[in-house]
Amino acid sequence: MPNFKSVVKKFQKHYPDASDVAIVSNKGKILYSTSKWNLKKDIDGVLNSWINGNAQFVTLDGIKYSVLQMEPERFIGTNRQKKGHLIGASTPDKNNYIFAHIKPKAKVWFHMAYPALARAVAMLKKGSESEFIKSKVELPDETKEEISYESSTGQAIVHQVAPTSPTIDPYLKAEIEGFLQWLNNPQGLAGYITSILQQNDQHRISKLAELCNELYSLFYD
Repeated sequence: MPNFKSVVKKFQKHYPDASDVAIVSNKGKILYSTSKWNLKKDIDGVLNSWINGNAQFVTLDGIKYSVLQMEPERFIGTNRQKKGHLIGASTPDKNNYIFAHIKPKAKVWFHMAYPALARAVAMLKKGSESEFIKSKVELPDETKEEISYESSTGQAIVHQVAPTSPTIDPYLKAEIEGFLQWLNNPQGLAGYITSILQQNDQHRISKLAELCNELYSLFYD
């Protein structure tokens, strides 16, 4: 069994804008949580909403989050009163989930929080050698994110406001560099693909097939 506390500490060290983190089972059992986060009252409802994929809002520890993305492996939400953001990631077998509350003033959180949390989820696999990759990121002072809401549905939409002069997104560059290291790591992409094939995860196998076709078209068409 992985050391849940160690995984959370490594994640928060890598991504310090995560103020609260919890690991829960698919039955709603809290396997580990940072001390200040009280999830017992709401976690079952959040999990059910995520699994069913039909909620526009969820509430966790008294904070209401508008849902931005809700896929089988990924959950992203934000609070309209600027109380922070909620990120979730699931293990490939859907047995465990990690949730993180992101600080309200975290820069470019929409692009960076989930990839970091997904890497933490990979560390929950027994025998995993997955580790966080250190990447130097230089963020332009003007870069920020704005959230607007559809007037009819209340659906939240994230917009990234970039500097006026053309620049390469530093977080995107850092994530691509980390992805390349993951590709070269035997315990990285190859191990992940082997795992989902062994588990016969139809959703992820289908997504991988689509991705392979897109990559083939990108490089060979």
